[in-house]
Amino acid sequence: MHTSGFWFAVGLLAVCETAIVVTALRMRVRTSGALSIVGRRPAEIGWTLLPALLLVALVALSLQPL
Repeated sequence: MHTSGFWFAVGLLAVCETAIVVTALRMRVRTSGALSIVGRRPAEIGWTLLPALLLVALVALSLQPL
């Protein structure tokens, strides 16, 4: 029972992260105005992928036998 819930959560995470990455890639970046971190494509992609990579690492570590 716990395994099916786990894989449901993994699938839901994958769908959400994919939607966030697609949105970040399609975002229009303004070139006028003051420079900031918000709205810069590499920063947007970086802080979108970092939590996903951390979750993948946690899953990989949790699936290893003790």
